[in-house]
Amino acid sequence: MNTDMEEKKTLEQWVECLSKLYLPLLKHSHQALKEMGAYEDVSMAKLSNIALTDPGLSLALLRAACSMPRSRLQDEIHTVDAAAMKLGAGNITKAIEAIPFLEDSIDDASKTLYMQIIARDYHAAYQAYGFARERVDMAPEELFTAAMLHGIGTLMLLIHGNGVLAKCSTLNDLDSQKETLGFSLTQLSHALAQRWKLSSFIVQSLEKYDENERLNPRLYEVQLASQVAISAEKGWQTEEMETLIEKIATHLRCDIEAAILGVRDNAIHSADETVFYGVTPAAASLPDLDEDILKTFSPPASDADDKEISTAPQKQRKAPPAASLAVIDEPFSPLNHAIFDKVVQDIKAQLADEFNLAEFMSLIKRGFQDGLKLNRAFFAMLEPDKKNLICRFIFSNETGLRNLRIPVNNHNLFQRLLDKPQAIRCRQENQHKVIPLIPQAFYKFININQFFVMTIRTKGKALGVVYVDRYGNDYGLDQTDYETLCQLCQLLSKGFERLGR
Repeated sequence: MNTDMEEKKTLEQWVECLSKLYLPLLKHSHQALKEMGAYEDVSMAKLSNIALTDPGLSLALLRAACSMPRSRLQDEIHTVDAAAMKLGAGNITKAIEAIPFLEDSIDDASKTLYMQIIARDYHAAYQAYGFARERVDMAPEELFTAAMLHGIGTLMLLIHGNGVLAKCSTLNDLDSQKETLGFSLTQLSHALAQRWKLSSFIVQSLEKYDENERLNPRLYEVQLASQVAISAEKGWQTEEMETLIEKIATHLRCDIEAAILGVRDNAIHSADETVFYGVTPAAASLPDLDEDILKTFSPPASDADDKEISTAPQKQRKAPPAASLAVIDEPFSPLNHAIFDKVVQDIKAQLADEFNLAEFMSLIKRGFQDGLKLNRAFFAMLEPDKKNLICRFIFSNETGLRNLRIPVNNHNLFQRLLDKPQAIRCRQENQHKVIPLIPQAFYKFININQFFVMTIRTKGKALGVVYVDRYGNDYGLDQTDYETLCQLCQLLSKGFERLGR
């Protein structure tokens, strides 16, 4: 922590000082990176999955990539995996080695506050990602990244501000922030994002907005997600939350019950993925929460009463050891038959009625993610020149898919699928035959030996393929999964046929 800073600075002075500094790295992230192996041998998606739970790591990679020269024709760096791909293994190593550990940078009370803030931001990021998925956004990971970085100003002051945040009675109160600092913490985040030349979308997501103005739907979703994460810490059954749910339902054009279910699921998933933060997540206070779920991510009861992020000293919360996380002894399918059957019923009704592509794709996505519990699922369409498959629709939470291109040549697996439509389940019994047919770069990217791939056809013509797997957990793909996947893919084909009428 820097001690040579004056306590009273203008926004511009803070930006000048803080922009030269970095957020620290979580030791948990460092350990996960070590276990991952050499960066040149790891998919960018796997690296970004670790980075996105650690704003210090995410920010370091984004800043390093955004500071590199680029031509006018090159896209902005919107996501961590895009930053990692631009940097390359050597620069990734340099960026990570340049930042200290959080645990070595601040005291226990400040560390707890730091973890509370990033838990809130991760929750907001998951909500934003969920909203974007429901709207069939082509790059929902961009919203995740923007929402996860919402609190960078607060975190920078907490680490490098020489205790200035302690003068705010609560970090939730805008008036208290402005009275103490002379500016809001969001204003600081925005100014830092500009100084670091982060993407225009990240910068815009931090700008002040008027709810009466019509926002870009993507920016609106980031704002809604941030409000949900803050409101959830005050309670799930409040008038404020009811108003937010109504806004979400209106925006996503769904009923209130569907909006509640979506927000609830997002909160649980975000908490489940960040147990190692060691703080009570907002999901712990969800009404009617299953006790078994609560036990997987709830810290000791003595810490569970913190509803609002406060600068007052708190007891240090110790993250549960890795051994306490759920471990599945024998792989089995997590298929939720009730959700899957309901999705199939709704899809068939959609096909028989007035067809809406966004609603149809939302149902398909729900089937893949909530029914089949797949971690990575996408539809790749054949390009007009028939040389590559390009990822067109993403049905999962996996990042790194947006710019994915799969070569179709040399009689590889994908060329065979397009020439002779079929469904293939890669498993232990046939790996020796299937894997040699996979393009080397794609096999390195998926980093798994159990997957499903099926040709999607309409009117006798191959449009592309669906690829799915359960990368990142202990589940495999069994025969029941195979049969239900085929059913869902056949419905997807019918949807494309309906679209082409």
